[in-house]
Amino acid sequence: MNISEAKRIRIVDFLQTLGHLPIRIRHNQYWYLSPCREEQSPSFKVNDKLNEWYDFGLSEGGGIIELVLRLYRLCSVSEALRMIENQVNALPPVHTRMPPTEPDIEEDMKDMRVVPLTHYALLSYLLSRCVDPGVARQFCKEIHYELRRRHYFSIAFENVSGGYEVRNPYYKGCIRKKDISFIAHVDGVRQKHVCVYEGFMDFLSYQTLLRKGDTIACVQAPCDHIVMNSVNNLKNTLQLLEPYPYIHCYLDNDMAGQKTAETIAGLYGIRTINEAVRYAEYKDCLLYTSPSPRDS
Repeated sequence: MNISEAKRIRIVDFLQTLGHLPIRIRHNQYWYLSPCREEQSPSFKVNDKLNEWYDFGLSEGGGIIELVLRLYRLCSVSEALRMIENQVNALPPVHTRMPPTEPDIEEDMKDMRVVPLTHYALLSYLLSRCVDPGVARQFCKEIHYELRRRHYFSIAFENVSGGYEVRNPYYKGCIRKKDISFIAHVDGVRQKHVCVYEGFMDFLSYQTLLRKGDTIACVQAPCDHIVMNSVNNLKNTLQLLEPYPYIHCYLDNDMAGQKTAETIAGLYGIRTINEAVRYAEYKDCLLYTSPSPRDS
């Protein structure tokens, strides 16, 4: 079994074969008692649309490979692939009635409008996360929509497929198709250096540090930038990285982030630089911009 084959396995089905059933389902979000630890209230979420999991108690998440690495405390992707293959082949399909799902929230969205980022509340939220408002206005938009007769608005960060990563103080998600985001230093001109981030807030933090002239965290060379927007977009990311002589990984200092960096290094070798050492005391680049280490 290879990585692509493993990622086609539905995490919800895989958990079911292990005996884990969701406590509740809401908008393609399956909530479980964590399979990684003991708990009384469900704080382990699977986004069935993206086929990704996140454990709020551990502040860790990823795809099925990251889940198996965490569950069985494995050290390599190859071990995880063997475990997934053995598990899927050894256990017969389990036919259990699942709780009814609610319709996808995007289907109920109406009157979506994308405009320049100007709303005070959104800029204030970004400033509270130590993101420079000028940087935010340069790279982000503002999206408004109606949902069940109520008006909402969020920060919007566009990806290469015309979808948007959206965020405000109360909501984090994606509208339209999920994909990577690519930001060229100069349109039509490929640089020698490229920086890779897991989420767009990390990219905005990097740009804020760059604007401040930070020489500790930032690469001292012109760079293109790739935001994965999900570790499940690693395959598309790897394809874009191929022509770059220098690949700078600004990924999270957690298991998912470091396993992703290891996967990139496994393919591109010494061309890969794990820049997480620049903010080793912090979970990610975003927290590095804050006055002191803290959890996101």
